[in-house]
Amino acid sequence: MISALVGNTDAGSRVYSPRDWPTSEDMYPVILVQTPIDVKNSLGRNAPQFNTVTTVRFTGRLQELDEEQEDNGAVKAEIALEQLRDQVERAVINSYDLTRQIQQFSQVRSTIDVNAAGEGHIAQLLMEIDIEYYQGPEDFYPIESNPLTGVDVVIKMPDGTPEPLVSVDLPE
Repeated sequence: MISALVGNTDAGSRVYSPRDWPTSEDMYPVILVQTPIDVKNSLGRNAPQFNTVTTVRFTGRLQELDEEQEDNGAVKAEIALEQLRDQVERAVINSYDLTRQIQQFSQVRSTIDVNAAGEGHIAQLLMEIDIEYYQGPEDFYPIESNPLTGVDVVIKMPDGTPEPLVSVDLPE
């Protein structure tokens, strides 16, 4: 996921996962990636098979300053976030390495927030993409079990009938 974003957005190589979440203006623009939600829906009772949906959360942060003669930092920040949102969406959805491993992108949600509490306008993009994929027995550790060492079969015949001559040897 990280490799799909590095170099394909305004954040350049400043794409991190995992990392501490505090960021500073010298890092901007920056994208933080995490997978906070994972839901597995069973496909049956026998083998462990699931349709799994993982929510991947992208947090994009940047800062824009007002120009000398204009109070336009908030507008510039929102435009920059919208551009970052489009870049993240295109980079993830167009990633061949990712799309060949999944069933579908089931949902994309995003919100934009611009705050002027600091020196400049701090802007944050929160985008979540729900990615659905299959997980089968091969994705889980083998189940510990006791090996079968033999089977005893007894056939009860009514009195007076010949004994059956059945012998089954199971190879180990």
